[in-house]
Amino acid sequence: NSIKSITAISIAIMVFCGLSAFIVIVQGIFGFVSPEQVGVIWSDEIKGFQMLVALGRMLGGAAFFGLITAFLIKSIKGLKNGVLFPASNVPVLYFSALALFIYNFCYANGGILTGADHNLLLDTDDITISLIIVVFAMIYKIAVKISDENSLTI
Repeated sequence: NSIKSITAISIAIMVFCGLSAFIVIVQGIFGFVSPEQVGVIWSDEIKGFQMLVALGRMLGGAAFFGLITAFLIKSIKGLKNGVLFPASNVPVLYFSALALFIYNFCYANGGILTGADHNLLLDTDDITISLIIVVFAMIYKIAVKISDENSLTI
């Protein structure tokens, strides 16, 4: 029964992640194809940095939502096979932390794209949330090891 509940919630999260990734990608593409429709104002002085912010937001967001979906799929498959902590999820969590940091950093600096802000912003929340995911990945790695050892115990 718990597996069914986890699966149902995971599917809802995956749908949300898919929609979020789609929105981030579409906004990113429109920023390059039709900047006036999304409020992007390209400045010759900082255009390279603006492009990095736009690409970072688009690719970082899509990667994060894709990695979360991969984590959930691997977790569901693991549960169905009797594996509570699939080892393949450890690198997914580390890369998720990196992708989320890139996405949040670029999102926080979105004002550079619209001309509203010309200062580089580094929000402590961006670092903190990414580090929490890294710590979670480290704990998850320990859980994988303990689960593997317990499966060998008679």
